[in-house]
Amino acid sequence: MTAASNSRLKRGLVGVSIAALACAAAVTWYAAKGEAASAKPDVPEAKLVKAVTVKPAPQADSRLAIGEIRPQRESDLGFRLSGKLVQRMAAVGQMVRKGEVLARIEDQDYRNRLRSAEADVAAAQAVLVEARAAEARLGALLAKGFTTRANYDATLKNLRSAQAKLQSANIAFEMARDQLGYTELHADFDGIVTATGAEAGQSVNVGQMVIRVADPEAR
Repeated sequence: MTAASNSRLKRGLVGVSIAALACAAAVTWYAAKGEAASAKPDVPEAKLVKAVTVKPAPQADSRLAIGEIRPQRESDLGFRLSGKLVQRMAAVGQMVRKGEVLARIEDQDYRNRLRSAEADVAAAQAVLVEARAAEARLGALLAKGFTTRANYDATLKNLRSAQAKLQSANIAFEMARDQLGYTELHADFDGIVTATGAEAGQSVNVGQMVIRVADPEAR
């Protein structure tokens, strides 16, 4: 083989290599372009969202409580005096009226005190009548000069003393009368007896509950 032939062969091989490289580059470029064209941007998918305002919902109070329903108007009745209960006319469940007598304690001592107070009032009234008469008589004599001023002043003093004693006797009589009234227990209002605290024959103390009365209409 001549030198000219070798030179032509080398040039042919170089041309083939260049052509092969060019084809490979073209294939790579087209492949990259295809991938770029087929690739899609990573865009988040749009979703429909419904906004809701949260409000606290009212809830029924379902708590369970155990208790006793009682009327707003209720009275525990007891005596203002201590003594032996001789009579209780009201029983549980009985309807009563305002002012009705529900129970009594022994009252003989209080009746005796009232009679004594009445006698004291009568005596004080008699003394006062005499004192008034004496004052009137001495006053007339003093006006005529038939008695002294000292005698008249003494008579006037007796009159005022008699008036004071009658006043005291009246106060004692009223107290004795009130105490006799306290031996009876009366209903404060119309209602129903819901409880009792003593039986006939028992001794009761001041303020001890003997009868409880409730107004069923007062809730």
